[in-house]
Amino acid sequence: MSRLVATAVLFALWTGVAAAGDVAPRQSVDLDTPGALEALQRSNQIHFDKVRQIMSGVAQQADADVSDWMLMNFNARAVRYAPNEVSYPKRHLWFVLDDTLYSVTP
Repeated sequence: MSRLVATAVLFALWTGVAAAGDVAPRQSVDLDTPGALEALQRSNQIHFDKVRQIMSGVAQQADADVSDWMLMNFNARAVRYAPNEVSYPKRHLWFVLDDTLYSVTP
């Protein structure tokens, strides 16, 4: 059931990005899936480097500044950093790099 909710949220994010005039993501990557980071490292080293930096630094940002920090440092857009309903108080992060939507619980 939680995957269904996550899918609905991701769809809403994609719709919002498209409505804002940005290019809608062509693919999505759930970085919480086993092996996803390793696959990303093999397929797109630039995104892999950015994702690792984002994951290690996002918790140090104030909630209000996360989107600006990610845009300025990584050119990430459509950023959403919200409480995770499954593992509260952990938070879940969604963001777009180029044409890929990433989601992760850092």
